[in-house]
Amino acid sequence: MAKGYSYVLLKEWLGAEEARCSPLIEGLLPHQKLLLFSEGSMTLELELLTRSRVEAEVRFTGEALLTGEEASCLGAAPGGKATEREVWLTAGGRKLLYARTLIPVDMIEPKLYQALYGNGKAESEPLGRVLAENGILFGKERLEIGVVKCPPVSLELGAAPETPLFARRYVLFNGNEERWTIKAAVAEIFSPELTGLTVRS
Repeated sequence: MAKGYSYVLLKEWLGAEEARCSPLIEGLLPHQKLLLFSEGSMTLELELLTRSRVEAEVRFTGEALLTGEEASCLGAAPGGKATEREVWLTAGGRKLLYARTLIPVDMIEPKLYQALYGNGKAESEPLGRVLAENGILFGKERLEIGVVKCPPVSLELGAAPETPLFARRYVLFNGNEERWTIKAAVAEIFSPELTGLTVRS
C-alpha cells in the first residue's frame, strides 16, 4: 500500500486457480475462502457476514502517477495520472479490511468520478456501494492471493506487527477499451478476524 502502509510479500502472489489448490489456504473455513476468492461486492459480503452496515474510513485520497507495473496491469500508459484511495472497511466499529484502489483518470466516467469524490461520498461510502447505487455492474479479473507482512495494518487491527495477513489484488472493471465506465486496480489486506491467523507454507 502507498502512503506509509507498504507491505512485504511473505508468500508469492498466486493466481486464483493455483491458489485454490495450494496448501496456503488449507484450514480456512468455507466463508473465509469465499471472501478470498470473491468475485462480487466485498461490501455486500461483509455486511452479510457481520450483519452490520459496512462503512469506509478513508485514510487517503489523492492523485498518483502509474508505475510501469500498475500501467501494465491496467493496460494504461506508464506515468499516466490516476486517482488513489486508501480506506479501511469497517463494520460495527471494527476494522475488517484495508484496501487501496487506483483508477486511471481516463478509465472512469465523469459521473462516477463525481459520485466517488465530489459529493462527500468518499468520506463514508465503500466503492462497492457507490457502484451499486449508480446501477453499475462490474467484473473482476487477474485475481491473485498472497500473504503479506504490514506492521501498521497489523497494529491497527490489534495484532502483533509481524503477523502474516492474507491479501489479494485484482482488476475491477465495467466497459471496454473503447469506453470504460471504470477500470481500477484494487489491493486488499484482510483482518485475521476474517481469514484467521494461521497461514500455511
